[in-house]
Amino acid sequence: MKRVVLTGNGLSVALNKDFGLESITKRFFGRLNDEHKSFIKHHMKDNYNQRDFEEAIASIELSYETLKHYSNFLNLENGKHFMNSYSLSNENFKEHLEAIQNIIYEYTASILELIDGNVKKDEIDNKLDEFVKWLVDVIEDSTEIDLFTLNFDLLLETILLTYFNSKDFADFHYRGNKWTPINDEYRYFFGPDRSKQIHPENYKKNVRLHHLHGSLSSFKDLSDGKLFKVTTGSLRFSDLYKKIFDLNVIPSIVTGGGKSLKVQQEPFNFYYNEFKKKMIVDEQMCEELYIIGYSFRDAHINKAIAERLAETRKKENPKPLKILIVDYASNEDAKKKFVDRVNIELKIPKKQAFSINDERILFGGANSISLLKV
Repeated sequence: MKRVVLTGNGLSVALNKDFGLESITKRFFGRLNDEHKSFIKHHMKDNYNQRDFEEAIASIELSYETLKHYSNFLNLENGKHFMNSYSLSNENFKEHLEAIQNIIYEYTASILELIDGNVKKDEIDNKLDEFVKWLVDVIEDSTEIDLFTLNFDLLLETILLTYFNSKDFADFHYRGNKWTPINDEYRYFFGPDRSKQIHPENYKKNVRLHHLHGSLSSFKDLSDGKLFKVTTGSLRFSDLYKKIFDLNVIPSIVTGGGKSLKVQQEPFNFYYNEFKKKMIVDEQMCEELYIIGYSFRDAHINKAIAERLAETRKKENPKPLKILIVDYASNEDAKKKFVDRVNIELKIPKKQAFSINDERILFGGANSISLLKV
């Protein structure tokens, strides 16, 4: 049986309500000085509006990447010749970059501060016990299974490492060099093909973990463009986030706004392409799809799911799919809004549309999935 499990922010919030974007936003604002707050508010109509906030962060990241690229150009021979030709200078570029760096640091640090130390086995066992039992059972029962998470936290890794051997699943990284900033512990570089060559044992059981929007343990080395991750222990004890810009590395995460641009970059395009393969490529197409705590607000993800569902409606040679959606809506109005959004985003015809009482939707949260037998 080929299965796909997709988890969104709702699953993380079930573990800790502070993992919600509003809590992260408030904590982020609380860390900023007045100058930074003024800059952020310039982009936002409402400090704690999710869409405005994500767009603000996206524009800040884009500003940094653009300015950094241009600053690097000016420091090259061609850039110096350009400035001399037009009597220009690159004064204050360093100060501009540092100001934007500080905002990005405060944002990532505010997320890390919330998540670090709060994704623990005892908390998972206490708050997500039934979900964990179901997930372990479904992994063991699958011919192959792909776990896709939209969350930055390491919740799924913690579950996998608790109940399975580290060699029993693949995350498309391979062990690289020791790195001084994390006390000479190893970095693990992203490289799907090389990972399979160096660690073939991780792929034998066909259990694969994909971070669609990256994770807080993943980084990009600006000096050589390499993508890597570090262990959670290394991340915690090295205070890496407090010195990432001095080390010329940036977090490898998609923060919300501007997703359509960033998901075209590595490693996000790889993870998304893998997700799409499970939806539309005949020989890789999943037979069961479980969606837990996902808000259906990511257009590229919705498009892939919609295409898989369209395969089930073909007149000739339809491809059956067992689908289950788990959400946390607690009242009739919220449930209706959620179901309406699902039907619109997945382009479901009226005859096949989801309803509030649909057996394909559970509104009891992640632990309610235990009611479903594998």
